[in-house]
Amino acid sequence: MAITAVSGVLPAAHAATGCRVTYAVASQWTGGFTADVSLTNLGDPVSGWTLTWSFGAGQQVTQAWGATVSQSGSQVTARNAAWNGNLATDGNTSLGFNGSWNNSSNPVPSTFALNGVTCTGGTGEPTPTVTPTGPQPANSMGFIGCSMAENVAQGYVAVGGRRMWGPYGTGGLVVQSWTDPNSSAWQKFDQQVSRFGRPTAVWVQICVFTNGATYDEVKRLIANARLHAASGAEILITGQPLYDPGQTCFLAGPNGPQLTDSLARQAAADTTQNVTYPGSFHLRSNEVADGCHANTAGQQSLGRQAQAFWG
Repeated sequence: MAITAVSGVLPAAHAATGCRVTYAVASQWTGGFTADVSLTNLGDPVSGWTLTWSFGAGQQVTQAWGATVSQSGSQVTARNAAWNGNLATDGNTSLGFNGSWNNSSNPVPSTFALNGVTCTGGTGEPTPTVTPTGPQPANSMGFIGCSMAENVAQGYVAVGGRRMWGPYGTGGLVVQSWTDPNSSAWQKFDQQVSRFGRPTAVWVQICVFTNGATYDEVKRLIANARLHAASGAEILITGQPLYDPGQTCFLAGPNGPQLTDSLARQAAADTTQNVTYPGSFHLRSNEVADGCHANTAGQQSLGRQAQAFWG
C-alpha cells in the first residue's frame, strides 16, 4: 500500500516551496503497522522542516524515527531531527513510524504539507499528471550488499516479489568487497547476469562491519554497479536496516546502521551520482534473530518494504 503525493506555490515575494512525498505501509499486522515516509524538497533550500498530514481512519502514531512526531486527533506533525533539518533543492530525507489501526481500514493519507504548503510534486504545477510505471519484468533488477541484503531478498521472494533477483550468496560482502569491479563479489553478480541478462535497475545496499565505509568507497560502488548493469540502468541506494531505539547491529558497530543510511542519503543528494534513495528499511525488535539479522517475520517485513520501494 503506497501513495506518492506530488507541491504548491507560495507568492512570489516568498521563497519557492515545493515537495514530493512518498508514503508506504511497509508491514501490517493485527492492531499495528509500520510506515515509511520519503520527503523530497523541490523548492528553495530549507534549514528546518515540518511535514503534516491527516489520517482518515483513526490511525495513531505510537513510535517514530527520523523525525519528532506528534499527533492531535487525526492531524500528524513531523518535525525534522537534529541531523536532517537542512534540505537543499532536490534534497531528500526520510522518516518512519509504527502505528495502530482499527484492523478494518488503513488508508494512506490523501495530502501532505511541507512547512504549511501542500505537496503536489513541484513548485509551479497545481495539477500535475503522474504516470504509473507499471509492473517491471521479472529478475530485471539486481542488487549488491551483504547478508542484510540477502535478508531483504529472501523476504522479497517470500512475499511474491518478482522484479528483483532472489538471494545469490552475498553474505559477508560489505562495502569494501564491491569497490573493485573485478572482485569475487562482482563475479557472483556477473553469474546472475549470465542467467537473467544485464539488469535495468540495481539496488546498492551500503553494508559495513565495524570499520565503516567512506563516501568515496560508496561512489565506487555506484560506478561499478553502472559498469555491470545495462546501459542507463536505474540505481537505487539504501543503508542497512535501522532498528528500534536502543537496538543496533553488533557486526556494524553502535552507529553503523545510521552511518550507512547517512551515506545513502548523501549519495542521493549528490547530483553527480544520479541515484535514488527510496527510504530506509526498518526492523522492529521482535523481527531480529541474533542482534543483527532478520528472523522469518523480519525477512517478510523487509520484503514488503522492498515491494513498497520498487515493486
